[in-house]
Amino acid sequence: MLDPAHFRNFLFDFDGTLIDSAPLHAEAFYDVVREERPTLISGFSYEPLKGLMTSDAFRRLGIADEAEVRRLSAKKQTRYRNLVHRGRLSLLPGARELLREGANEGYRLFLVTSGSGPTVRTALAALNLLDVFEDVVSADDVKMGKPFPDPFLLCLQRNGLTKSESIVIEDAESGVIAARAANLSVAGVNNRGVESIVDCFFSDLTKLHATIANKNSVAL
Repeated sequence: MLDPAHFRNFLFDFDGTLIDSAPLHAEAFYDVVREERPTLISGFSYEPLKGLMTSDAFRRLGIADEAEVRRLSAKKQTRYRNLVHRGRLSLLPGARELLREGANEGYRLFLVTSGSGPTVRTALAALNLLDVFEDVVSADDVKMGKPFPDPFLLCLQRNGLTKSESIVIEDAESGVIAARAANLSVAGVNNRGVESIVDCFFSDLTKLHATIANKNSVAL
């Protein structure tokens, strides 16, 4: 199995990888769809929307008018940020230890997410993680988000990273597809659904953290 500890640069996804945001995103999407497009609510499921940019998620729901897509996306993002401000967002087990100790061990940490810039910054501030990542690539930085490779390629280019020294940490199929399209190695976490399409898999972040910590303790 591929050993993540051999890589220098870690390109993390955010939602579902580091933070338990799916219930909040699902609630925000559900509320907006119920209010704005009630005919779609009976068949609504957040699961196929995971990992997508908000605008692409609304397009996936069948909304074709771009002005409406922008309006609904803004409304959903505002609804989600309000939930974050109310203290309902939490890190997944092992996330804080993995990030803090990884940085202390000299790994370079980056965030590559389908979330909008303001939404991501709100979440990072709420979780006291604004200082952890060297760079954050959000949906606002690219025209084509995951499953296209553009977010990962931009992170590499903007920070002078080599692919051979970089590994992606992902939980969503769209993110894995994007990383593969960028010719990057991928460690899957949290979601057994991606286990067969990644280079290595960890059922949770505590196991990924333990693998990296054990490697560094041996090196010492």
